[in-house]
Amino acid sequence: MTKDAAPSAAGRPRLSGAPTGSPRQDIIREATALFVAKGYAETTMSEIARSAGLRQSSLYYWFARKEHILQALLEENRSSLALAAALEGQPGPAAPRLYAVLHADAMQLCSAPLDFYEFERVARSQPQNFGAFFDDYAALHRLTASIVRQGAELGEFQAVDSEDAATAALGLNEGLQRHYRQPLPGLRSYSAEQVSQLSADTTLARLLAAPGNLAAVRAEAADIAAGWNAAAES
Repeated sequence: MTKDAAPSAAGRPRLSGAPTGSPRQDIIREATALFVAKGYAETTMSEIARSAGLRQSSLYYWFARKEHILQALLEENRSSLALAAALEGQPGPAAPRLYAVLHADAMQLCSAPLDFYEFERVARSQPQNFGAFFDDYAALHRLTASIVRQGAELGEFQAVDSEDAATAALGLNEGLQRHYRQPLPGLRSYSAEQVSQLSADTTLARLLAAPGNLAAVRAEAADIAAGWNAAAES
């Protein structure tokens, strides 16, 4: 049996809709729905198999362990890192490049199937299985700090410690994605786009030597992101 041939189905109907035609993607989708509903730690492989309409032996053909499904999810959520890698070495103003990266990162965090802190908790508990999580984070931090440093050298940003600025900017994204997912009672709730703009606006307003340029930076960043997305889809 090849990995594109669907095994015999068993168990209850899928949680998340019709099969995709790819058993691997069906498993990832159904596991994600369970992770969100119950939490990663509380979800069992037998529940994932039932939700995907598979026998447990067929599930193990695709994923030997629950951790491997989470690793697949992590691999599918690296778009902001790819954007940062592409923009860090580009010429031109740093401010819109930084804005585009921070906005994309916040959007990715909000649209990811699991809360960032849930990913982090599992990665910390099993570093032998999730070293890539920390490698990716370190790379994103390094690229973000580099763009901040470029902006300071160009005179666009105030003189700041670029490492501290990157830590604060990414930490703000992580905190706001949590508020997006679980707004506190009595506080305003935000859409993913509102959270992403709020986070990037806050960071850039703090960094810009001329804060009045924020609206222009935001508009240029949107053009950069649109060009990147169009290139990625072509």
